Amino acid sequence: MIRRTLALASTLFLSSANADKPVLALVVDDLGYSFEIAKQVLNLPGQHTFAIIPETTYDKKIAEFAHQNGHEIMLHMPMQSLARGKHVELSTLDEDMSEDEITANVDNMLKEVPYIRGINNHMGSKLTGMGYIMRPIMESIKQFNTKFYFLDSRTTALSKAYQQALRAGVPSLKRDIFLDYDHTNPESIVFQYNLWLEKASDNGSAIAIAHPYSSTIDILQSKLTETTENYQFMTLSQLLDYQQQEKTSWPTYLSHLQKDLKN
Repeated sequence: MIRRTLALASTLFLSSANADKPVLALVVDDLGYSFEIAKQVLNLPGQHTFAIIPETTYDKKIAEFAHQNGHEIMLHMPMQSLARGKHVELSTLDEDMSEDEITANVDNMLKEVPYIRGINNHMGSKLTGMGYIMRPIMESIKQFNTKFYFLDSRTTALSKAYQQALRAGVPSLKRDIFLDYDHTNPESIVFQYNLWLEKASDNGSAIAIAHPYSSTIDILQSKLTETTENYQFMTLSQLLDYQQQEKTSWPTYLSHLQKDLKN
């Protein structure tokens, strides 16, 4: 009898928990090289997160503008890629660095862009697959600011970034969808956008990464507003808080329910 009651209560609780709209989190990467393009992206409807590459021409100016207008920003940390070599950006972390060099470079990048709430990897298809290098990166982030989160952009299926972030005690998330891996094809972007909505509907939330291409901006401008009818947007820090509340509320609910059943 108790088991059946618990099962029924579980169903009712989950239905209640899922009654809210599915959550969409959008991250726009690669900001820093153009202030005008950054302003277009920052004016997109909805609450989103914007990733700025350090040591770019307009990194601080964009961060200041975004902060003044209430936007959440993160550091888009350059890491070594399989396809594009070691140093596409000046500050790119690579496999030849010692732990001391990694720590110093991470600290410098975190100091470069003001107002950041978290970090995600820029490129990194080679470096994020190396757990022994991702470990000191995450430990450096944790030591710099215990409140920073890390988003694994998952530029490789072999990425160890998410696991190493959790081991270091850094709140962490993983990217679900790349909206514009083929930014020259608007139909592909729309397909990925719809896939993002499907994943959020199926799982309760989904994180998409986009880039400031004109084709992507046009599609986002046309679709984001209409999407709010059936979905809710959250920044990454809001999504982390939301997920944490879900994790803690269900065990508490079960505990109270079991006490009531005994009485």
